[in-house]
Amino acid sequence: MIADLDEVLRKLLIREMAIKRSEVDIQFDQPKREWSSRLSKPTINLFLFDIRENLRLRMAEQYLTITRGDGNTEVRRNPVRLDLRYLMTAWVKDAADEHLLLSSALMGLLRNPFIPADLITGGLKTQPVPVPVDVANFPPEVGPVDKFTELWGVLDNEMRPGILVTITLSVDPYKPQVFPPVRSREARILQKTGLTQTTEINTGNSLDKTYLSVAGVVKSDKYDPSTLSMVLVENNTNVALDNEGRYSLHNIIEGEHHLDIYFNQKVLKRQKITVPAPNYDIQV
Repeated sequence: MIADLDEVLRKLLIREMAIKRSEVDIQFDQPKREWSSRLSKPTINLFLFDIRENLRLRMAEQYLTITRGDGNTEVRRNPVRLDLRYLMTAWVKDAADEHLLLSSALMGLLRNPFIPADLITGGLKTQPVPVPVDVANFPPEVGPVDKFTELWGVLDNEMRPGILVTITLSVDPYKPQVFPPVRSREARILQKTGLTQTTEINTGNSLDKTYLSVAGVVKSDKYDPSTLSMVLVENNTNVALDNEGRYSLHNIIEGEHHLDIYFNQKVLKRQKITVPAPNYDIQV
């Protein structure tokens, strides 16, 4: 990701500054004293010195839930928006030439509020939105960009005019998690006895009844599910089937139950189900 961005910035500056025959170098090294002493030609340096999440762009909901056609639920974590901050400097012996070179690089980046689409390669092709280029604008939060003088002290070099360049990338390292549909849902009714204002709830309360909601799918290689109907035998209640054969039963007590599958008012199959169970799908 970072190497791809470095290459994109290199290509962008070469194009915007009309650099020919490598007459100007574009480097990404730490601008230390030892490094600058070895330069033999005019150089634009982009020193990546800070990477942090852009909290202003963080979504309120960090997770996205998608229900698939097969009934499974896919949970994705939203991508992280990262600010990558470069210190851009020009390195020429003469101060006037240095300012001219730095001005040319500054104007080139200012002409591009976003990374041009034709320059995006490698891992940057998956960016969900255009990649913004923020030039010469200090961020509101406190950090190492507050004082460039301190940064130069760490680099052990003489201070030079520098321009802050911030690129915001979307990073998605997370794998989606897939969860199967809920087949059973349980509701319990507790009978509380002997409660007064001065007594606590007895943790050993007796359990009156347990009611469950279950869901399954009626599958058939011969019949279209939309042409079938279903009846819960124990109380002769119609059970709704959708066009894909999905059904659900509510307020069902634990134990064995029977479902009749009808086609043209004729019973195709009587299916016994046990509640609770890991699966309530029915093959006709």
